[in-house]
Amino acid sequence: MTTWVLVPALLVVVARQAAVAMSDPDSFWHLRLGDLLLQQGSLSTPDWDTQDHRHWVLTQWLPELASAKVEAWFGLPGVMWLFGASLVALTLVVHGTARAHAGTLASGFATALGLVAMSGSLSPRPHMLTYVFLAITVGVWLAVERADQLPRPPWLLVPLTWVWAMCHGMWFTGPLVGVAVCIGLALDRRAERRVLGRMLAVPLLSVVVAALTPVGPSLLLAPVEVGGIGRYITEWQAPSFRTVGPAAGALLIVLVAGTWSRARERTPWTQILLLALAAGWTVLAARTVTLGAIIAVPLAAAVIQRWLDRPADARTRAEWTVIAGTTLATLSVLALVVPHTSSEPGGVPDGLSPQLAALPPGTAVLNDYAVGGWLRWSHPDLDPLVDGLTEAYSIDELEDYGKMTTASRGWEDLVDETGAEVALLPKDSPLAVALEQTMGWCVAGIDADYAVVQAPTTAGGTGCRST
Repeated sequence: MTTWVLVPALLVVVARQAAVAMSDPDSFWHLRLGDLLLQQGSLSTPDWDTQDHRHWVLTQWLPELASAKVEAWFGLPGVMWLFGASLVALTLVVHGTARAHAGTLASGFATALGLVAMSGSLSPRPHMLTYVFLAITVGVWLAVERADQLPRPPWLLVPLTWVWAMCHGMWFTGPLVGVAVCIGLALDRRAERRVLGRMLAVPLLSVVVAALTPVGPSLLLAPVEVGGIGRYITEWQAPSFRTVGPAAGALLIVLVAGTWSRARERTPWTQILLLALAAGWTVLAARTVTLGAIIAVPLAAAVIQRWLDRPADARTRAEWTVIAGTTLATLSVLALVVPHTSSEPGGVPDGLSPQLAALPPGTAVLNDYAVGGWLRWSHPDLDPLVDGLTEAYSIDELEDYGKMTTASRGWEDLVDETGAEVALLPKDSPLAVALEQTMGWCVAGIDADYAVVQAPTTAGGTGCRST
């Protein structure tokens, strides 16, 4: 009976997150980058930042191309429908991994708790594919671990990783899971060295094929090259376990570890290593809490099933029918809804577009980080100072940007060095106030708590207004 209510309810709840205006700051620059790649007809790295020429690698080009094409055909509603489809796919795959180890009640509860843990990272961006692919990978390796006799190595994970490596820079999380399982199998003495060697070949070959994507071997070094900029990105900071998502992720870990510590039977090393990997991702950064939750959900479902002290109910045709029917209905209804809810961007100062459109092409804009992606997408002829594609910017640029936004010592010289005579900033931000009071800039327009601030001699400016 739980299946008839819980799983369909989860699908409806997650799909509703896509029936809104697109407001994630990074979603916009992903669309712009995909459009640039379509225009140039190649995977050469576009000239993104005119202030510097830091080397960076295209790590998400396949979904960026696909999303840009969908936007060209269906507009933002099409992009948000894709997001909804990815949410539904993630829910189904995570639930599927849990259902393989528990009954309907335990797997449904674990999936719901896992989705709460993931809630802070679910947005219309290519990283959704990492979450889906990781859930598939975890499910496959857990099936290997739980088999009475080790089956053939899961070679299908090799081509899956090849596709994954064209979709998002965290493709390496899949091979990491494979290595953890192989080490666990060795510690559990589940098979001979020859058999384990074939198993270990799966994650190793996955790394090899990642170097054979159109981007080439440089993809392998991309995580190292962007490591230094993590401190400038909020979602790569340590998670706060006072917030709902990380707290739910930690609860998953505690539930599993606490149950294992009281169990009479020995816990396999494979599962211990997977839980350790999940815990590591959970405490590493706000962004990686989702990775930890995906790995922990099937482990949590299994221990919750122990609490129920009864055998897991078998899957039935009725269960498959209900889930399939709900999936089809959810995606169909979402396709009818998004044209009414998602046709315009949200959370951005769209009312300032006339002032921005009047600026000459190539105008440098001293912008707030949160609207940089939207500027790239909505006004592609302008030159924002910064956006969410932080790997395209040097450490010096990011440090200088931080000094400017806080109006720290020497900020005036830094503003002059950018060549910007127009700014798009929160109207009461330190930099907006300092530009007005110290450099004589004036407000040309206000919308959604943002202001266009411009130097008195700005070419194409629309004149100043009283604040």
